Amino acid sequence: MVYGWSRVAKYSSSHLDRKLERIAMSTLNKTFRKALALAIASTLLIGLGACSSQGYGKDLNPKTSSFLFEKFKQGEYIAPYDPPRADVGATMEAMVQLSGVGYDRQKQSKAIDWLTSNTNLVNSPGLRGEYLFTAFALGFESDSTVSPILTSLKEDIDENGEIKDTNNFSYCWVILGLAASGEEKLANTVAMNLFGKSENNGGYKYTTGDISGPATADVTGFAVMGLKATEGFGSSEDEAAKTFALGRAKSWLATYAKTKNHWFGYGDVDVSGTAYGTMALKALGEPNDEYIKWLKGRINPADSGVTAPWTEPDSDTFSTLQSILPLSDLNFLDILNQLKN
Repeated sequence: MVYGWSRVAKYSSSHLDRKLERIAMSTLNKTFRKALALAIASTLLIGLGACSSQGYGKDLNPKTSSFLFEKFKQGEYIAPYDPPRADVGATMEAMVQLSGVGYDRQKQSKAIDWLTSNTNLVNSPGLRGEYLFTAFALGFESDSTVSPILTSLKEDIDENGEIKDTNNFSYCWVILGLAASGEEKLANTVAMNLFGKSENNGGYKYTTGDISGPATADVTGFAVMGLKATEGFGSSEDEAAKTFALGRAKSWLATYAKTKNHWFGYGDVDVSGTAYGTMALKALGEPNDEYIKWLKGRINPADSGVTAPWTEPDSDTFSTLQSILPLSDLNFLDILNQLKN
């Protein structure tokens, strides 16, 4: 579910940018394409930063995390909508985000037991990728359910990294799940496919080319993290293409930010989009203090949950579960980096 260039790269909409993009996607011979792609990377000079795991496990907003943890029904699953029923995607994201601020395998044991007992709900490529990432984040990657889900996910992906009937948000979960599973080559193939799914302005829509909706901060921010998660997995040409896409996404985020501290989506403030955009800025090595401050301003003093435009003055479980990591200046790459240590 989704709600949701700066002056430095103003040429994003220029003739030069369009020419470079065509070159990056062309069918010229490999040697020439490689040289041109490397030239693109050096020309952009976008200063993309590496993601640090400093601060991992530190919960800067414990009352908000506690609010979310208490929303698990019997400690097992999240039911964020009305009528209340288990939502496996929301449950897994809540588990992942909480894992980054100290809610470890022991604390989330009931949720893990529920999840591993309900893998029938993990019935799409995006959910499979999310399941794998959750398993590694919470240390149950050796569970007997994990290997079959990885096998199913690999079968979902064609040789070009295309996944049938899958949206761009789900593509990112697939990439993270594959990266966590050590499937670097396949993760890179999917990331290169995602590279080609951006809009002309560098942002990402839920579904590429959908004329009914705009590019959004949550999908664009997640695409940044997906591409960054595979840095170093591909050829020099692949890495140059990712750098190119990341530069355009970075510029989209800068262009569409409101007062340089949040994003709008569908005519109102976009809390989830701001959460994902904030995580993306950290992944890009960009300042995000004002965005974190804005998110903290959405914390409800009554119960410490995060409010959304459609629930305020009450808190919203979904917006809260997507805000836990960025509220502590963390992102999904911090979790991925911890798995490598």
